[in-house]
Amino acid sequence: MAFIRRKARGNTSYFELVENRREGSKVRQKSLGYFSSLSKAREYASKHGIRFAAGAKDDLSPALAARLEAKLAKLNSLRPLAPQVLERMREKFEVDMTYNSNAIEGNRLSLRETWLVLRKGMTIRGKSLSEHLEATNHAEAIGLLEKIVSGGKAVTETDVLELHAAILDKIDESNAGFYRHEQVYIAGATHVPPAWKQVPELMAGVYSELNGKAKGIGAIVSAVKVHYETVRVHPFVDGNGRLARLLMNLRLMRTGFPPTILRKQERKAYYSALEKADAGDLQPLAMLIAKDVERALDLYLQAAEN
Repeated sequence: MAFIRRKARGNTSYFELVENRREGSKVRQKSLGYFSSLSKAREYASKHGIRFAAGAKDDLSPALAARLEAKLAKLNSLRPLAPQVLERMREKFEVDMTYNSNAIEGNRLSLRETWLVLRKGMTIRGKSLSEHLEATNHAEAIGLLEKIVSGGKAVTETDVLELHAAILDKIDESNAGFYRHEQVYIAGATHVPPAWKQVPELMAGVYSELNGKAKGIGAIVSAVKVHYETVRVHPFVDGNGRLARLLMNLRLMRTGFPPTILRKQERKAYYSALEKADAGDLQPLAMLIAKDVERALDLYLQAAEN
């Protein structure tokens, strides 16, 4: 009997076609092939009447989910954290998030240079004006994000448009804070974003998800959806990736999770996970984000306990 099961590989995964064969009194498994995406595996399974093994769902692994729940509960038990701890972690997040989110999009400022731009107001030789503005704009957007989180009110379309306007301020004034009015294409991706006239309606689903009530693991799953749908819809001419990562954090932070950073060194796995999500498999992206959530929890727990 043959079946298909998911196999993990770092932050991503693939699917293996396996056959159970009886040899004497024992049953042995033989690998018959591999599929790079969920959609390909499902297509093959449907065509040949093959079942999926348990675990081929678009969710987090039980072990990781249990760790996340436990670490969040521990962090909550230590709250309220000392003001100096919160301020130190906030400053670290602002610089680290700005550096990594911009670097994923091709900004050449190093982590140290980003710190110098944000904290010392320095101009870095050999780096463009737009690269400097991307750093200061992103830090401004984080400030707006924190105000939305602390405000406790429902997230509105206006909130998100203002976040985007901050990202592109002085870089592309004509598109900053405005939905696109043209068809766009994502370089290096097969996914084609929907027609621009569909953007407002599709983004309404993102706003609904941002205001979801799920907490704990449910909030992480919701944040993954917010992130992916923003990237998929591609509502703006530019700045969609940076906005998606900010909105992911907005959903997480409103339910008590610390701010989370998708790192530059994960760029390849990140884009691979987005491609798999385009093919219908959200689990690689969910696992990538969840592991970064765990990293953020570890950082805050360490800071709170020291």
